[in-house]
Parts: sequence; C-alpha cells; structure tokens
Amino acid sequence: MKVCLVAGSHRKNSQSLKVAKFLAKILETKGIEVLVFDLGGNPLPLWEPTMWEKDSEIKKFWLEYSKGFASADAYIFLSPEYAGMASPALKNFFLYLSGGDISHKPGVIVTVSSGMGGSYPNAELRMSSYKNTRIVYLPDHVIVRHVESVLNSETPEGKDDEYIRTRLSYVLNVLIEYAKAFTAVRESGVIDIKTYPFGL
Repeated sequence: MKVCLVAGSHRKNSQSLKVAKFLAKILETKGIEVLVFDLGGNPLPLWEPTMWEKDSEIKKFWLEYSKGFASADAYIFLSPEYAGMASPALKNFFLYLSGGDISHKPGVIVTVSSGMGGSYPNAELRMSSYKNTRIVYLPDHVIVRHVESVLNSETPEGKDDEYIRTRLSYVLNVLIEYAKAFTAVRESGVIDIKTYPFGL
C-alpha cells in the first residue's frame, strides 16, 4: 500500500511539513510506502489553461513533478489556515489534478493552526476540491491547533500533545482500512471517467 501526503504550506520547513513528516513516520512503521510532496520546498507554478493541451510545457512539467502521485492508494492533504482560507498553494495543486489521478480513493484533510483556528480550510476543501478529482474524504478530519507546541519530540510533551498524536494515529488506521475497501470499488468496472469526466 502507498499513501501520499501533500504539505500545502507556502513556507519552507513549515509546520504543515512537520506534521506530514510525523504522519509519514507512523505509516512507515506500519510497512506502508510513503510519498511526501512539500509545496513550500518545491512549489508549483500557478496553474494555467495550457495544462489542458497534451504537449504543453506546463503539462510536461507536471507529469515530471507528480511522478508517483497517482499510484497512491490514499491521500493526506495538510493545509495551514491563511486569513480563514485553505492554502493557495494547495488549491493550486488541486487544479493540476485530472479526474483519474485520485478518483475514488480515500483522503484525509489535516489542517494546521498556530492558534485555535483551522476549521475553515477543512470546510473549503470539502466543498470544492472533490468535484472533478473524485477524491472521497473520510468523515474524520484533524485540526492540529497550537501546532508549534506539539509533535516536536519522540514522546508527548503534555496532554494536548498526547491527544493529537493518538487522534492522528486513529485517523491513519481508518484511512488504511478505507484504502483497502476502495480497491474493490475501483476494480468493480462500474466507474467510467471517460464518459463522465466531470462532477455535476
């Protein structure tokens, strides 16, 4: 099994990336292959309509950039909250995806806040990012609040740190089971993205 994580912050060495690395480490201990895309350390150019052209330069760039992404069985999208919104880098990333990249695969949204925020990016991504990508978000999501003070060491440093670690571990276990179950859906033969390429 393979899980892809997308750290959606614009910043290099961001707190979103810190959380992604923490999750990756847990997944690797379970024998799961992990692929991490860091949009801060390796930013994408702003999406443009030439992506729809087969041999455009930006299309070629994306195919190289995204190697291995579409072959994952499940996805974790991590977003900081900027002015009450999901990260523009992450929204831009979703524009690059075609209907077949993550279609009918499970995803988890993890949002990151330096304070008590973090709920708006979850709502925004659920509302808009699934339509043409066909990602199926788990009912569970996680908000990592006061992110600078948690997930900084091998062992928990306080009750909040311990809680968020157990919550993240729980969600990963659920995601893995969804990934197993969705394999049967994709192999059933009922999915027809060629005839119905866009969500309604």
